[in-house]
Amino acid sequence: MHASCMKIFEGSSGNSDAVEAVGEATGSWGRDAAPDMLFVFHSSVQNPHAVAASLADKFPNTLIVGCTTAGEWLTGQHKNHALVLTGISTPDIRWAVSVLEDLSAPCVDSTRAVCTDLVRQLDIDWGDLNADDYFCLSFFDGLSKREEPVIAAMASELGDVPLLGGSSGDDLKFDHAFVIANGKAWQHAAVFILAESRVPFRVIKHQHYIPGDHDVVITKANMAERVVNRLDGMPAAQRYAQLLGLEVEALTPQIFSDNPLAYPYGNECYVRALRRVCEDDALEFGCAIEEGMVLTLCQHQDMAAEYDKLMAKLDPVAHKIPLLIVCNCIYRALEGMGDDLNQQLAEKTCAIADHMIGFDTYGEQWQGLHINQTMVALALGAA
Repeated sequence: MHASCMKIFEGSSGNSDAVEAVGEATGSWGRDAAPDMLFVFHSSVQNPHAVAASLADKFPNTLIVGCTTAGEWLTGQHKNHALVLTGISTPDIRWAVSVLEDLSAPCVDSTRAVCTDLVRQLDIDWGDLNADDYFCLSFFDGLSKREEPVIAAMASELGDVPLLGGSSGDDLKFDHAFVIANGKAWQHAAVFILAESRVPFRVIKHQHYIPGDHDVVITKANMAERVVNRLDGMPAAQRYAQLLGLEVEALTPQIFSDNPLAYPYGNECYVRALRRVCEDDALEFGCAIEEGMVLTLCQHQDMAAEYDKLMAKLDPVAHKIPLLIVCNCIYRALEGMGDDLNQQLAEKTCAIADHMIGFDTYGEQWQGLHINQTMVALALGAA
């Protein structure tokens, strides 16, 4: 599949006015531009309702999906406080979009309804779904705390169809995060995109942490709120700070990014990202925790070196990958702020992909799991 078989439009804007930002980002696309699918990711600076409405007005016959962010990626660039857009036109991919409007609804019923809607839109039978010809993308309200049960139920419905995505952000304000679809911005909702693709594709997961030598046990927690009250019987923030040789007052998002806790299982290391210190020195986490869970303080591998290994695996033989769609954890982005590493990684990607769009997330979905401090990506056109 050569890039010429897929027409890709892209643009960005740092304008805080949503309508003007959309205009600037699409200014070079031409009057006749009408992509089949358009991805939009934007910061908390632009109004999501105005972004959604403006795009729907400008592209009335285009499927438009996306979310708010904690950072934005576009070909060769890492941005903050921006709006980024990528439109795709190709006869070789058919798209369907469905919104799960209430993440508190019973998961089995709601995900089955979403899948039924997606299959109906593509006019296929359930039995047609397979891992070679279909993929599914997900964007969640990143403050809903409902990713785990919903993504597990969705994966059960889809079987072996690749399923990946990210949770929306709001620039680390932890106030309001939105997903975008059907001309609207939604809270406490998720958007699912099912695609039937004759374009070859690959799904990618990347992280650069390994289990360390210091373990702690969650001895008291509010699992529904992802809040750990006590680690090893101590107030959680105090115990975590003790492991690092710090005071609780020194704990910041950057410290959390640099020193994640993880749940080792089998040969995998599932990071449980720390979000903030709560009352009574409790810790809020970015994904599911349970009392009795043993967590390990992670050891770093070099992110740039590990990214190079990933790029080497994807290195195309005959041509570049036409498009890479990336969901990158905000805590990876915070780590990458040192030495302008995010920009370096964005530029490295240009060696293997003609175009890239993505965002910094409040969590990533990978098959039936909600995970943290990971990058997941869809490589369209990668054999």
